[in-house]
Amino acid sequence: MENVVKRAARRAAAPVLGALHLRGRREKHVFADRAPDPQTAVDIFAGQWITAFPPELGVTAGTVNHFDPAVDSRVPWVAAQLGDGLRGRSVLELGPFEGYQTALIEGEGAVSVLAVEGSETAYLKCLIVKELLGLKARFLYGDVLKYLAESSDRFDVVWTSGILYHQTDPVGLLERVAARTDRVFLHTHYVDPDRSTSSSADARFDPKGDVSVDWHGRQLRLHCYRYVDDGTTKGFAGGPRDHALWMERDDIEFVLRELGLSEITYGVVDPGNPAGAAMFLLAVRPGLERARI
Repeated sequence: MENVVKRAARRAAAPVLGALHLRGRREKHVFADRAPDPQTAVDIFAGQWITAFPPELGVTAGTVNHFDPAVDSRVPWVAAQLGDGLRGRSVLELGPFEGYQTALIEGEGAVSVLAVEGSETAYLKCLIVKELLGLKARFLYGDVLKYLAESSDRFDVVWTSGILYHQTDPVGLLERVAARTDRVFLHTHYVDPDRSTSSSADARFDPKGDVSVDWHGRQLRLHCYRYVDDGTTKGFAGGPRDHALWMERDDIEFVLRELGLSEITYGVVDPGNPAGAAMFLLAVRPGLERARI
């Protein structure tokens, strides 16, 4: 399972088309010169995909088989932890990226999947995935924090994979997530203050930008991580601002417990991850594992 975290970490360094580039393409009114087929749709983002599509589609895209649950085990792992799985459950997915976990969640029998994506490029990729795989999931384009602040909807599970470490208010994200569910899947990088090995993330930390937050009687240190790119080139994969604030693992667990999500099960803890310490976990309110909303 540790390989799953390493593969997901590599996504942070892989090419992603910036939103400004995409707007430039639309302003030029690009028209197709090929007959409609799956490859024609996928090639709107030619060279920009991380994920390889299921082989039965016969399309060329990325190289990582995230749609294969034998390769990307996060969704089946969560289903196993819940006892009766995801079948019949409502799921809110934050930051679906290329829609592969969306597809796997739906494949596990979720009654509904609502995925909110803040990246214009990733959102449009998700629409291609939805069309090619015939997904029933709904994809919304917009700011995740604003969606959580303005919506009162509750979900059986909130899926937060690869999004916490792109926030400038990570504690606020956890607070808003906890207000919408009793079960949270969290996959994230974190800061390990005791880490003895180096990672590709080390050079991007800027201690001058660190923030100390007094939260529920505990001082949380949020570590400033600065993106190398400005978001306008193919090499950029990050958040909407020029930096993010990473949390320490103990602080993440403290916040989850204080928010009532105190039954925490770790799937992977990988402090030596080359892209920065990483982990995934399931946090549940006590006694509610099998309950439905």
